[in-house]
Amino acid sequence: MEYTVSSFKTAIRKGFEPRLYTYDTSQIPLGEFDVILDFKTWSKRIIAINCYLTKIATKEKFVVTVYCNNHTGKYNITGSDVNFADCAVNASYHICIQKNNKDKVFISSVQLIQHINQITR
Repeated sequence: MEYTVSSFKTAIRKGFEPRLYTYDTSQIPLGEFDVILDFKTWSKRIIAINCYLTKIATKEKFVVTVYCNNHTGKYNITGSDVNFADCAVNASYHICIQKNNKDKVFISSVQLIQHINQITR
């Protein structure tokens, strides 16, 4: 398995700008829509991956954290084949984002649509 996740410092060295993406749950769009997975970083405090996403229709930039499934050791959403540890960046995905009863945002479903070289922004 080849990981496509960077450390936060490495992502910055590669030219990514995490400050442009909101973590504020009141500003993260909810529902089903298409996004570009711009880049991913390992979370510093927990066993998780921070996914930096751009909503295609509105260009909104936001971060959603995907946690490791303790039973499988994979960073995937139940019912999906997408493992965020090694899934493609610079690709579009159809996702559903929801909030739980603790006001935490999470991805409830995800499906790869196509790689970015086939997308016009």
